[in-house]
Amino acid sequence: MKRNMFRKFAAALLLGVTVLTAALGNHTDVLAKGPTYSAKEDVYYTKANCIVYAEPTYTSIVLTTLDANLPVRVIGEYSNGWYRINIGVIGYVKWDSVTTAGAIGLPQKASKQIADAQRIASEIGYEFVYLTLNDEKIIKKDIYNSYVGQKVMLYVKIDDEVGVSFKMLYEDKIKSDINLKFTKTATVGALGDRIVELAFDEDMELMGQIAIFQFKEGYDKAITINTTDLDSYDYVEMNTYYTEFSEFAYAPVTQIANMKIIDAEIPNSLTEKQRARMTDLQRGIKYQSYDNKEYRSSIHSRLRKDTEYVDYNY
Repeated sequence: MKRNMFRKFAAALLLGVTVLTAALGNHTDVLAKGPTYSAKEDVYYTKANCIVYAEPTYTSIVLTTLDANLPVRVIGEYSNGWYRINIGVIGYVKWDSVTTAGAIGLPQKASKQIADAQRIASEIGYEFVYLTLNDEKIIKKDIYNSYVGQKVMLYVKIDDEVGVSFKMLYEDKIKSDINLKFTKTATVGALGDRIVELAFDEDMELMGQIAIFQFKEGYDKAITINTTDLDSYDYVEMNTYYTEFSEFAYAPVTQIANMKIIDAEIPNSLTEKQRARMTDLQRGIKYQSYDNKEYRSSIHSRLRKDTEYVDYNY
């Protein structure tokens, strides 16, 4: 009963997202408020096959399709996931079709890390994406969220060493605004480990997956993810994930509210046992115990198709 009440409360906060869960047993369509517009002035870079529309909607005329790594002048943004750009004419692109970072694609010099990631991605049906930041541009947004089909992607740069990418599935009958703002606190434990807590400004229940990325090269970290129990609101430890020389650590979950991340530096490269464990984790999706089999089967296939491998090198 308590979980049902929380989900109804969370659904109200999502302002137009129709939440369909077996636990609720029914649903109510809620109209979204209109998107808000904010003027801005910046230069972003296109991703491959960046589609420019005449209006901020998929049904409008396509003005052109741009190649990767072209600078575009961004003059405004809509809260439902569109940028207004000026490329000699005014056009509109989705948030996820441009980046503040620049230089997207595989580097010329091959590496074992890239080869391994490509191999694993191919084996389990994931898409491999490589991102290199140029000298002039950095990821400016502390929080990046974009609407892509039935997915919203939350990107958090904790600091220059560790970042978190979170993808969430939601019912997308109407594009709507979701409050993904949160408060970050960081403390240092008695053993030198760092504890970062991310508390959402509004209570909500998200469904999706997390990926942890290490920014600083040359040392390893053990990162423990603690998610929030939606009944007691206590932190519950998941698994410990490992990064190595800017490799990703993959931490999939299906439900999350607030979360706590504990990272500790480890002096040596990963052992074969640790590597084998990470490979096992990458091959499957971890579900919390109260997810039913039908729901697991449904969300599993959708999540596996949306995973990105990203390597952030400064």
